[in-house]
Amino acid sequence: MAKGNRPGHRRFGNIRRLPSGRYRVSYPGLDGQRRYGPETFERKADAERFLALIEMQIYHGEWTDPQLGKVELRNYAERWIAQRPGLRPRTSDLYFWLLRKHIAPSLGGVPLGKLSTAMIRQWRSDLLGSGVSVSVAAKAYRLLRAVLTTAVDEDKLLARNPCRVRGAGDEQTAERPVLTVAQVFELADLLGRRSFGNIRKVIGGYRLRYARNGQMHAHPEVFGAHSAAEWALWTMGREGLADTSHDRRYRALVLLATFASLRWVRRPRCAGAIST
Repeated sequence: MAKGNRPGHRRFGNIRRLPSGRYRVSYPGLDGQRRYGPETFERKADAERFLALIEMQIYHGEWTDPQLGKVELRNYAERWIAQRPGLRPRTSDLYFWLLRKHIAPSLGGVPLGKLSTAMIRQWRSDLLGSGVSVSVAAKAYRLLRAVLTTAVDEDKLLARNPCRVRGAGDEQTAERPVLTVAQVFELADLLGRRSFGNIRKVIGGYRLRYARNGQMHAHPEVFGAHSAAEWALWTMGREGLADTSHDRRYRALVLLATFASLRWVRRPRCAGAIST
């Protein structure tokens, strides 16, 4: 207690003992309006330490008004996106979609001051558990982190950013597929191959006729789409169930185009490979 204070009066704030025996604290904000502690205390000494901390924060300009933290995340995030300078329309649409689809359903109604790291960690875990990809979950997390960074640094609504989940904003993109040299040659051979047959429209779908050993045969199935019949004819030719022809010119063109657009990468000598 500071020298000169009247006996029984505190220099800063007030501590009141409740009928339950616990202690409740109150103190004046910068606007002169009374603020109350977020919880009650079992011991008076704990209540006194809380008031001392608040007084120090106000003195150093580090105090965050708990009244400001009552704004709901959904409302604050919507304003944040709408007021963000330099956002392209597609980026703005993406942010609103992430907020509406993945953030607001779980966290939208939570006041900013009530958000915690544990709550955000659980929200991310629930996203991934519901089938949301790691990439989309990371985008949603980065948006949430950016919104709350503004709440901390610019608007002073929070003392610290609760988005502190390690690695949550990282996107683990899959490695691009690599073709072996043998697969490239196989692809070139397949593109130059054509199965002998014809497809005609009938009631209820498409009928397929194919050549085998120089004779035409009718496929027993009626296909619902022309593309399905084409795929069946191509598959039969590949599996040796239908006669085929092979234009070698396709093979040469495919190989030239392929090797012109691919680069060699190092692989063990027994498994040479190329990558796009």
